[in-house]
Amino acid sequence: MIKAEVKIIGTIKRGASIRTDKNNQPFLSFIVTIALPDAKTNTITVDALVSYPKGQQSDVSLFAEGVRVAIQGVLDIRNKENKLLFYLAAESVTTDDVPDLDAISGTLSFRGHLKKEKVYEEKKDKNGNPYLVFSAYSAEKVGESFVSTWVNFMRFPEKGAAIGTVKPDWMRSKAHVCISGELQISSYNSKVQMSCKVASMSEFVKENSQT
Repeated sequence: MIKAEVKIIGTIKRGASIRTDKNNQPFLSFIVTIALPDAKTNTITVDALVSYPKGQQSDVSLFAEGVRVAIQGVLDIRNKENKLLFYLAAESVTTDDVPDLDAISGTLSFRGHLKKEKVYEEKKDKNGNPYLVFSAYSAEKVGESFVSTWVNFMRFPEKGAAIGTVKPDWMRSKAHVCISGELQISSYNSKVQMSCKVASMSEFVKENSQT
């Protein structure tokens, strides 16, 4: 599971239209494109498919192609053919005083597994402060197979604390984890990547069903 409470700033690529969900409830649907900086190719763009249940028929003309918007909502992130797809359930949309710089920012909620080998690596920042870097994946079933989406994580000890304080005993090969923290979506050589500065992290343990 990979979801995030986010704010997205971008430009409408496909204008709004009214659609209905499986319960026959109407919502606004439109696509927003977001430019991401890329160290190799200057910028690339990603698209987010937006659903906005609070939208009205009168908003269709407001959310037209080319309009700048700032959107807050819940972002569902999926992987299809090694490409990240973004689905945003919008809670609010505004066209007023939208910043010029595109962005995706917010808090990531992740549940998945650590790597099998080289579970983490210890590093130091430019001031000599230690921190951990590690990767984890979340798998979802697509058809008859499972698709894994990877996220890169950084975890810092409290100021002055030892690195051991962020290396719990359960942090081992393929451990099942729940992580929340600051979401970062970037691009390198035209490949979109997700990373997260960890705020909290725990081992996920399934509860045994009571009989």
